[in-house]
Amino acid sequence: MTGKKWPCLAAWFFILGLLLAACGTEGNDEPAGVLPATRLNLADCAKSGATLTAKSDAPKPTVNPSSGVRIDPPPGTNIYISPTFPYALALPEGWEAKEGQSQGNIKGDLFIIKKGSTSGAYITVISENQTGQETSQAFFDRKYKEATTVSKIEYDTQPQRTVAGVPAFTLAFNTPAGQNFAYPVQTLQVLFVGQGRGWGVTFTASPNQAAQFCPYFARMLDSFTFTGK
Repeated sequence: MTGKKWPCLAAWFFILGLLLAACGTEGNDEPAGVLPATRLNLADCAKSGATLTAKSDAPKPTVNPSSGVRIDPPPGTNIYISPTFPYALALPEGWEAKEGQSQGNIKGDLFIIKKGSTSGAYITVISENQTGQETSQAFFDRKYKEATTVSKIEYDTQPQRTVAGVPAFTLAFNTPAGQNFAYPVQTLQVLFVGQGRGWGVTFTASPNQAAQFCPYFARMLDSFTFTGK
């Protein structure tokens, strides 16, 4: 890695105060592509993700009190148990995990499949303690209000889904080059409440990589489970 920078984390109060992203010059220099007029659709990503492995091989999150959390991972994935927050998931082979990354008072885990000075694909998991009994809907509504108050970006809200057995809500948005990355990016952010915490799980990718890797994001959401620690 001589002469190259390892990707760093940058914390933004750009969206929900809960978004981490990687930056750096390691890896490829593929053209990032052009932002489409439409935004990523998580339901479409999930349909594509279903073909990555047979449906019968879908992850089945379970908790075993004697041995801890166990995920039965589908082929081509490995069990990832976070030391940062109480969750686990099936991580596709080839994805690099950079856990416990922090910027200021924001902390989270970062997963990278491709990175470079002109493009990249990343997933971040961030979580914050909940002081009250906020529901996933209330958490989403609060964070969405915070985001739209400070940002002029157009957000798509997408249908409710389930993550780790709890309701989850999705935002999709596109960001031009120079606003948060040197290149344009497409983003899906899923918010929910569980284990007494508010969660933000985010997929961010340059246009040339978004369609290819968002199905993996959907499968990781399918496998996401709370560890109870």
